[in-house]
Amino acid sequence: MSAKAGLPPKIAIVHDRLNVRGGGEQVVEELARLYPKAPIFTLIYDPRKFDKSEIASHTVRTSFINRLPKAIDRHRYYIPLMPLAIEGFELERFDLILSSSAAFAHGVRTDPSQLHLSYIHSPMRYAWHQYRQHVSELGFGSPFIRLLLAYLRRWDRAASARADHLATNSAWTAGSIRAAFNREATVIYPPVHTEQFQPAAQRGDYYLTVSRLVPYKRVELIVKAFAANGKPLVVIGEGPQEKKLRKLATGNIRLLPFQSPELFARWMNAAKAFVYAAEEDFGIAAVEAQAAGCPVLAFGRGGLTETVLEGKTGLFFEEQTAESLNAAIDQFERGDVHFDAKAIGKNAERFAARNFEKSFTNFVDEKWKAFIDRA
Repeated sequence: MSAKAGLPPKIAIVHDRLNVRGGGEQVVEELARLYPKAPIFTLIYDPRKFDKSEIASHTVRTSFINRLPKAIDRHRYYIPLMPLAIEGFELERFDLILSSSAAFAHGVRTDPSQLHLSYIHSPMRYAWHQYRQHVSELGFGSPFIRLLLAYLRRWDRAASARADHLATNSAWTAGSIRAAFNREATVIYPPVHTEQFQPAAQRGDYYLTVSRLVPYKRVELIVKAFAANGKPLVVIGEGPQEKKLRKLATGNIRLLPFQSPELFARWMNAAKAFVYAAEEDFGIAAVEAQAAGCPVLAFGRGGLTETVLEGKTGLFFEEQTAESLNAAIDQFERGDVHFDAKAIGKNAERFAARNFEKSFTNFVDEKWKAFIDRA
């Protein structure tokens, strides 16, 4: 092992899957920048999604699932195989394993001569805290699926013990980890590239939401609210709910695919307010909105309660219903609360990417030193 020779550790990065772009993938991109020589192991990889990303400059190694029919677009079909696939990665030649996990990556197998540090975005959502939502909304109602989810809960808990130390994206998620795994996790807020945003001199008259179009993000709720209130809404995102949302959308609602970074920043910089309805683990998009000086109207549970300051950088609504969201929009429209773009942007700087870099590298260096000292 190189550690015994006093050499820098050989590092591998492991992530669940790289067939979509979201907050978890932004963390992987940052890890790729921090550790440029580390290969990336992932269950599924769509290089088209990352052709301009730091990830593309790394060696990316995939599991056997990547070669199965329609794996990139229909990955849910292969969930029963994912524990086996993640356990099949051969990592013996690496000293330090950095896993980025919202479901499976923390389950890689290592041995006592290796240090495994896992950044947990969430315990497996459909097996734990969003179990009922996924069962009802995704049709996971058959006896087989219920047995599968019970198995995944057992596997997830056992797999969590394989990592030597855990980090996570918010105090909210740390509580979920404690409940699911009976383990503590160090809170390291994820990287947000706040420097990409600059409040427009004149804000537009539209509300904005940015999200993957999947059920747990609750974009359907937002579309229904704006179909009822008639106010301009721009939805930026892609996913399996797109067709359904287009059917629900009225003339005041515009649906757009994911945008280039430049166009995305323009939409954010000029939005009247950013709307978020999910119970999110952290919510990078809501912090990006604040970096753009944009007030956030959000469901008042989850990680957003740590990033949005009630009455200063946004407003919370209490129930995941169109009516509750519209009540918050009415309050915002009345102007009872004054929002200052500079103050909103200053709050976002708490989560700037440079802070993640410092906190994460300190976490890794500290754990690696302690590991070497014990060897």
